[in-house]
Amino acid sequence: MREESSRSASGRDRARGPLSTGLAKARRLPARRHARVAAGRGAESTRVCCGLTNHLELARRPDLYGTPVIVGRWDEHVVAASEETLPFGVTPGMAMRQAEHLCPHATFVLPDEEAVARIGELLSAALYDLAPVVEVRDEGVAWLDLEGVVRRGESIREMRRRLLKAIGREPRLGLAPGPFSARLAAARARPGRLMQVRDAREFLAPLPSRELPLDTEQLERLDLLGLRTLDAVAAIGPRELESQLGREGRHAVLLASGLEPDQLVPWRPPLFTTAHRQFGEAVEDREALLFVARALCGDLADELGLRGAGAKQVRVRMGFDSAEHEQRESVVRHPLSSQAELFGLVGSWIKEWQPRAPIAELWIELPVL
Repeated sequence: MREESSRSASGRDRARGPLSTGLAKARRLPARRHARVAAGRGAESTRVCCGLTNHLELARRPDLYGTPVIVGRWDEHVVAASEETLPFGVTPGMAMRQAEHLCPHATFVLPDEEAVARIGELLSAALYDLAPVVEVRDEGVAWLDLEGVVRRGESIREMRRRLLKAIGREPRLGLAPGPFSARLAAARARPGRLMQVRDAREFLAPLPSRELPLDTEQLERLDLLGLRTLDAVAAIGPRELESQLGREGRHAVLLASGLEPDQLVPWRPPLFTTAHRQFGEAVEDREALLFVARALCGDLADELGLRGAGAKQVRVRMGFDSAEHEQRESVVRHPLSSQAELFGLVGSWIKEWQPRAPIAELWIELPVL
């Protein structure tokens, strides 16, 4: 994996917009003080690695990679859009009807929040042993806090390998002092490559202010104020921008200055791993149950493979419309990790099971790994 270094543009553009003269004068001295603090923080060692993939809604359909795809419900907004739709002006958050007008030849897919949550859990589980803190978000962002990790290079290479295996596409990687700068560095890296940022303030300075996590109205306000780069935003004291945008304004100045005020939210593994299917109508056909059970065992095997784990205990539960359920469980002598091994046990139970009513839900649980 080749590393790409970042260079800031020479001669920063400190945008001056239609702010009042009094505000401009009042901010000059605090802005310089603030810049010195930011430079000191930005010089800290890089510790956060960010891996960027597609939005997890897009990861549900690897068969559509390389084609324009738009995810959303018809009467709502775009949840996710593939890179192939960007030249047509499609962006997440716009109305679906507008996206259809801009890119009518795209494949339109309904969102599946449950599937996305499961993919997020799979990614978190896959990365869990690489760093003390791991966070994965639905929009396809994975962070590792590498503070205290002795062999950071190995963790980063393994992160790339596991994300590629799980998503099916090369991730873009960024290494920087904090989550915000690491994400922006990853966005500017080539697929499968790492961009390292040592001075967050210097790296962020020339980037557009629209990179800040603000809503559309707040970003338009920044533009009206002439604050079109992160350097320009950082030059304003937090209190001054807070008076314009509220608390989000203060937060934006800290981000633009490279101070990295946000902390990662560490993922914690569940007490047990489970795969679940709820049927639209209660099922009596045993072959249908076996078909679903095989698919659920495949999902569990994929997760075990990413985690490098095996199941030492297996539990199957069948739920009825009455909200009651039956279950079977067993401790196994040798850990099970493949679909064939899991289904060999689960399938044998289902073939001889005599449930007292049609099955409304099916769970396969692995309490001990």
